[in-house]
Amino acid sequence: MTEIPDQNQLLHSLTDVQQQAAQWDEGAMMLLAGPGSGKTRVLTSRIARLFNADPAGKWRILALTFTTRAADEMRHRVEQLVPDSVDRMFAGTFHSFACEVLRQSGSHIGVQTDFKIYSSPEDRLLLLSKALERANIDLDEPLERVFPILDGLRDRLASPDNCLRFFSDEDRGMRFAAAYEAYMQHLQAENALDFPAIIYMAYRLFTEFPAIAGRYRRTYRFTSLDEFQDTNQAQYAFVRSFTGDEYKNLFIVADDDQVIYQWNGASPQRLQQFVADYDPAVLQMPTNFRCPRDVVMMANGLVSHNLLRTPGKNPLEAGKIETPDAETVRILQFDSEDTEAAGIAADLSARHQHDPGEVAIIARTKKLLTKVQGELASLGIAAQIAQRRDSFASVPYQWLNGSLQVANRRADAREFEAFVESGNVLLGMALDAEELIAIALSGHGDFLRAWVSEAHPVDAPAIKAVEILRVELVERNDFRKFVRNLTDLFAQAEWALEETQPSFEEDQRAWKELFSDISGQVGRQAPLDTFLQELELRSKEPPIKDGVVPLLTIHGSKGNEFTHVYLIGLAEDVLPSFQSKKAGDRSPQMEEERRNCFVAITRCMSTLTLSYAARYNGWPKAPSRFLQEMGMA
Repeated sequence: MTEIPDQNQLLHSLTDVQQQAAQWDEGAMMLLAGPGSGKTRVLTSRIARLFNADPAGKWRILALTFTTRAADEMRHRVEQLVPDSVDRMFAGTFHSFACEVLRQSGSHIGVQTDFKIYSSPEDRLLLLSKALERANIDLDEPLERVFPILDGLRDRLASPDNCLRFFSDEDRGMRFAAAYEAYMQHLQAENALDFPAIIYMAYRLFTEFPAIAGRYRRTYRFTSLDEFQDTNQAQYAFVRSFTGDEYKNLFIVADDDQVIYQWNGASPQRLQQFVADYDPAVLQMPTNFRCPRDVVMMANGLVSHNLLRTPGKNPLEAGKIETPDAETVRILQFDSEDTEAAGIAADLSARHQHDPGEVAIIARTKKLLTKVQGELASLGIAAQIAQRRDSFASVPYQWLNGSLQVANRRADAREFEAFVESGNVLLGMALDAEELIAIALSGHGDFLRAWVSEAHPVDAPAIKAVEILRVELVERNDFRKFVRNLTDLFAQAEWALEETQPSFEEDQRAWKELFSDISGQVGRQAPLDTFLQELELRSKEPPIKDGVVPLLTIHGSKGNEFTHVYLIGLAEDVLPSFQSKKAGDRSPQMEEERRNCFVAITRCMSTLTLSYAARYNGWPKAPSRFLQEMGMA
C-alpha cells in the first residue's frame, strides 16, 4: 500500500492550484478536475486541514461519492492523516447517506430503523407481483417492463398522486399510478425499501420535515461531493433538500467531460444547475499527472468535438515526466472480433507476460470482453471481468448471509426458506421450511430457534456450524463473533470447501473485504440491521487478485487507473454505438459516446493500445470516427 504522508507533508506536496483548492474554507466551490489531476489528494488534504484547524469542534464533515470503493479509500486516507477525527466524518455514497438519514429519522414517514433493502431484480419482481396481487391490479404488461417506469418516476421524485403528467395515455397513467401506490404501500408494510426508494424516501423526509434537514445542516458544517457530474435529478434534489437556501458550504469536484451515466439521469447541465443554485467560486485543475503526453493530446482533440461543456473550460495539460522516445500509443487492426480477441490476447502475452496484473482491457460491451477472456485463458493467463454482483455465488456464503438475515428478521418466511435451502445443501440435511415455520408459529415465533432445534447434521464441521449459530445468534445475538467463528470454520482443511464448493474462494475474498469496509464505515459497534443494510448496497464481486488481468466495460473502468490499457472495439456501431449514431452526429447520445472514449483512454499511466476490426457479428464496420478525432487516422 502506498505510504500516505502526514498532513503538512501532503499540503506542501500539492501544486499551487491543488493547494488553493485544499485551502478553501467557507462557501460554495466547484472544482473542475480533469482525469489524473489529483482530486483525491486535494479532497483528503482539505478534510484533514479542516479537522486540524478545529480539533475540538462538534461539527462533522459529509463526504459523498458514487462508489463504496472511492468512499472507503477516502476514509482510509483521512484516518491516516487525522486518526482522532475520522469519527467526525461520514464518507459514503448518496444511497448510504440516505440510509443513515432514514435509520435515524425515517419513522416520521413510516420507515422503521431496521428496514430491509431489496436490490436484486428477482426480489423486486416478487415484491411487485405480491403488491399487485394484493391490490387486485392487472397492468396487462410484463412486470419486467414495469420497473423501469416505476424507477423513472421515483428518479423524477414523482409521487403516485402527481405522476400522471408523465403519461401521454391517461388510462395507462391511471393504471401505473395505482400500481405505484400499491407497490410503495407493500414496501412500507414489509418495512422494506428497494434501491430507487432510498433516495426518494430520504428526499420526502427532508422536504416534509424541514426541521430534520436543518438538524443535519447544523451537524455537517462542510459537505464534499465527488464525481458531481454523475448526479441524477433525484440525487441533486436530495442534496438541495438537505442544504436548503442558506447552507452554502458545498465543495464539489466535477468534470463534465466524464459524464457517462446519461442513461441514469446524469447530465452536463447539472453543473450549470449547481452554479445557478449556489453561485460557487470556480477553480480548474486541468493538469493530468497520470497519462503520457500523447494520450493527453488525443483526449483534448477528442473531447473538443463536444458542445455540451462548461464555458471557458481549459484543455488538459500534460504533467507527467516521461522517458524520451518511449512508445506510448499503438493502434492494431484485425479482420473480425474473433481475430481481434485472439490478437489482443497474444499481444498481451508477448508484451506483458511478466506483469499481467498491470494491464487492463477495456471495451464498450461485455460481449467483447468475454471473447478476450476466453483467448487469454487458452494462453494460460488469468483474467476477470469486473461486474457488479448482487448476491454471493457459493453455498457457504449464501448460508452465512442467510443466517444473518434470519437472525435480523426472525419471522420473515421468504428469508427463512432461502436460509433452510442453502443450509440443507451445505450441512447435508433435509429440513422442510414450512414444517419449521409451523413449529415456530405454534410456540415462540422464532424461525431461527425452530431451525436450531431440528438441525442435526452428521458431519463434524456441519455440527460445529450449527453450534456456532446456536451460541452466537440464538443465545447471545453476537453476529460479529458468529461471522468470525464461522468463516474460520469455513477455512479449515477438514471441510475442504474450496475444493468442493464452486466460487467459494471468490466469495471468501469478497466477504473479507466487505466485512472490513462496512465495519470501517458504520463502526464496529453498529447493530446487525445497519450492517445488513450496508451489505445490500454493496456489490458482492470479489476483489481482483494480484497477477489477474482486469477486463472492464468503460463504465466499470471509471475511477481506476492502470499502467497499460487496451481499448478494443473502436469501430462504428460499437464505439460509438449504433444507438448514438441513429440519434445523430450532434446528439447528446453521440457526445456521451465521445465522453466514454475519453474516460477509457485516460485510464492509462504508461501505454495505450487501441484496436478495431473490419467486421463485427459478420457485418462490415468502418473504423471509429473517434480515431480520426484523436488524430490516429
